[in-house]
Formats: sequence, C-alpha cells, structure tokens
Amino acid sequence: MKLLILLALASISWAQEFTISLANDNMGEVVASRRSMSAIITMDPNSCNLAGETVIVTVNNTSNGQVIAQPNFVRPVCRNRRDLISLVSNADGTPQTLNLGYMLEMLQPSTTYNVYLRAGTIRSNMLGVTTISPVDYRTIDLGFGRSGAMVVITVILSIAMLALIIAFIVVLVLSK
Repeated sequence: MKLLILLALASISWAQEFTISLANDNMGEVVASRRSMSAIITMDPNSCNLAGETVIVTVNNTSNGQVIAQPNFVRPVCRNRRDLISLVSNADGTPQTLNLGYMLEMLQPSTTYNVYLRAGTIRSNMLGVTTISPVDYRTIDLGFGRSGAMVVITVILSIAMLALIIAFIVVLVLSK
C-alpha cells in the first residue's frame, strides 16, 4: 500500500506540464526533422515559464534500453519560436535569426528512441523518434532518365534553328 502511495506521489510530482514534438518539416524551415544519426525536437510555446531553467535531455534506446548521453541546455527566453538551433542569415544586409529546435545527436540509424525533457520537477511528454536508414551513394541510379528528354529537345531545337537559317538565306536570295 505504501508503495502505491509513493508511486502515485512520484507520478504527480513528475507530471507532464509541457509537450515536445519533432520539428515541423512542412514549414520549410528544415529539410527533415529525422535524420539517420540525429533528430530535431521542439518545445511547445506554453513552456515559457521554464526560461533560464536547466533542461535535462533523456534519450532511451527502445531496443536495448541504453541511455544516449545528450548535453543539458538552459531554456532560452521566450521569443516568436522558443527552440535552440539558430540559423543566422545576413540576407539583404539584415541579420535574421531563425530558431529551429534542439538537435539530438549520436543516434544510430534505423533505431527507435524515447525522448523526454525535464526541467526541475516538470517533465515533458515521452516522444518516440525513429531515425531513418541512410542510403548508400553507390546504390543511387545514375541512369539517363532525364537526359534522354534533354537530347530530344536539343535535337528538335537544332533542326528548328537550321530551318530558320535556311529560310533566312532563301529570303535574302529571293529578295534580290
């Protein structure tokens, strides 16, 4: 009975109070949030109260239970997006910073991981992340799938140009 009470108190004290998710690929900010050896996660906008807190990152391999060490980070102050990977661009002479997310590193290809963040007594949801399988560059088909159409278009344009030159010469000869 005491064990059940302790488990209930532990689950209440580590209650989920903010959510994490994979970076949104559809926004055009990242090519892919899942890679073969890393993944990019984001924290929800409701976690502004964690600004300045040290966030502990826990990544567990689901197949063997191994914990993948990740560096802790300090939650930045809230802005438009509140994440950690920053891209700085000087387009048109104006510096712009785009915050994308927190990158989980040192992961293995084709492996499923459970990820959660903890800041003090506040814990995020458990997020399942599966890394993708890399493609060996030697298996990529280098055939002439598109170049065949390019050859046809080039031949047609060359014949059309030759016909125009012949027509121009004929017009010059006949006009005299």
